[in-house]
Amino acid sequence: MPHLKDQVAVITGGSSGIGFAVARAALAEGMRVAIAARNQEKLAHAVAELKKEAKGEDRLMAIRTDVSVAAQVEAMVRETVDRWSRVDLLVNNAGIGQSAPIEEMSEADWDRVQSVNLKGAFLCMKAVLPVMKWQRSGYIVNISSLAGKEGTGGLAAYSASKFGLIGLTESLLEEGVAHQIRATAICPGYVATPMVAGVSVPPEEMIPPEDIGKIIIGLLHLSPVTIIKEIVVQRRGAIG
Repeated sequence: MPHLKDQVAVITGGSSGIGFAVARAALAEGMRVAIAARNQEKLAHAVAELKKEAKGEDRLMAIRTDVSVAAQVEAMVRETVDRWSRVDLLVNNAGIGQSAPIEEMSEADWDRVQSVNLKGAFLCMKAVLPVMKWQRSGYIVNISSLAGKEGTGGLAAYSASKFGLIGLTESLLEEGVAHQIRATAICPGYVATPMVAGVSVPPEEMIPPEDIGKIIIGLLHLSPVTIIKEIVVQRRGAIG
């Protein structure tokens, strides 16, 4: 715990699923955590649950944020830095899905997916990079997907956004490494979250979101000279 104690994490999509699990894992390490999401009610519920990990200390805040809106992202980062003076970890987890064949997908739906999944990550990275460069340290984790490794029929917009997120991560790494800023794209298969409710795979056969939290905390414990561009996480039932 001493290595990460009092470091600051900003986690988008932090009110549920992977983001919530990462927030819980970070708090357990003694980190200070800002969770961001669009839904105020879900944020309030998440804070009520996460306070058990925060143990009443000044280690948790929630910021209502639409990551596709630059002004809201800038305000989120400013509020975090004003309170805790730094940002050590950014987890770009906010994301939405849209299922439709390409010829049936509206331009508005396409734009909405790219705006949240890809533009949102870009805006968050752009906002935290000056802080991390000033610190000369920082880690940015982008939650991509197996759909970002192989195109999936009916999920063209989602797949395209997640492919783009991998490229964005690699570009960030090239730019950030001289400033001691590292970046990793995590590409999981089905994770047991609300986003995949109703698919054919039972939740008990999916990757627990807590495992993604453990992976991210593990990255933070690595030596600063160790660079991991990408991690592919598959569920056992998808192998063989």
